[in-house]
Amino acid sequence: MSIYDVLEKWGIKEYRKVDEQGIKEITLGASILATGGGGDPEIGLLWALNVLNEGKEIILVDPKYVPDDIIVTIAACLGSALVLTEKTPSGKELYWCYEKLFKYLGKKVEAIIPPEAGGVNTPVPMAVAGVMGIPVIDGDGMGRAFPELQMTSFYINEVSPSPTASANEKGYVTIADSKDALLAERIIRSSAMAYGGIAWIAGYSMTGLQVKKTAILNSVSMTWDLGKAIFRCRTEHSNPIKEVEKIAHGFECFSGKVVDINREFGAETTKGFSLGQITMEGIGQYKGSTAKIDFQNEWLNLIIDNEVKCMTPDLITILDPETGEPIRTDIVKYGYRGSIVVIPAHERMRSAKGIETFGPRYFGYDMDYIPVEKLIRK
Repeated sequence: MSIYDVLEKWGIKEYRKVDEQGIKEITLGASILATGGGGDPEIGLLWALNVLNEGKEIILVDPKYVPDDIIVTIAACLGSALVLTEKTPSGKELYWCYEKLFKYLGKKVEAIIPPEAGGVNTPVPMAVAGVMGIPVIDGDGMGRAFPELQMTSFYINEVSPSPTASANEKGYVTIADSKDALLAERIIRSSAMAYGGIAWIAGYSMTGLQVKKTAILNSVSMTWDLGKAIFRCRTEHSNPIKEVEKIAHGFECFSGKVVDINREFGAETTKGFSLGQITMEGIGQYKGSTAKIDFQNEWLNLIIDNEVKCMTPDLITILDPETGEPIRTDIVKYGYRGSIVVIPAHERMRSAKGIETFGPRYFGYDMDYIPVEKLIRK
């Protein structure tokens, strides 16, 4: 059965076919929303381009058209972004995950949804869907990137990550099946560390109806719009920061140069995370001001002149003011210049369960969550 047979069976006549330029735009847009994390987008992009070059098709469908009773899962990479750069995948890891997951579930997966917005975890699940001949759902589980398995809109709306299959480049597969999502995260995190710092995973088995009720809907289309706008800005030599503000409903709040970095890469002691803080000195209209940003794979909290201006789960992104290219936590260096744009998280991420699961106190900060809109006005 071809992917078009699947669409016909579901009664779907409206869909988007993702071509090479489209996947480049989606990858760039997803990298911007990844809040400094999400891995090296070159890896995700090359994986997806290779699938398209093999003649496979990537079909994006609006979640409102997806049947309520089909089975949907995520496909993703979990671990240290720096390790991923040095330990590139073979390209077979996620297929091994699905082979084992199919046997464990006793049923086939009929669509894939990205777990987050990221340079790896948006294009790679799209590529896997193309190879498997099934649609990609236009949505994800965060609207940004986060470091841990349970930090999704799926989980905070009662969808379990278990069972989750985890594979490495040699074909070893671990399956975690626990009612306790934090325990499932620890098991999969441990497998990633045992594999050398990176694991490729498939999980969060859910129905089409659960997707509609829990996902960040139409977020892939938003990344596509973002990427397309940034490519246009590069051609026209116009301001990419303004485009990000407009499309993502964000606020530029600082522009400066990195003058200090305190960073510890994904070691055993940090459970595979990249942790640290950067300091930026203001330039232009922000001269005389100082910004500090904490990170755990992704940017977490922004403090400007000793005042908190953004905290998780709201988005912090640092962009090259000329190209709109995002500056990631794994590549940021002394002397890098960037504009900081803060973006409100999707409302589904701001529930009480969401703030408990990935708000500032979860990451060890002694402060209550305040929406970025209020902090910026203040």
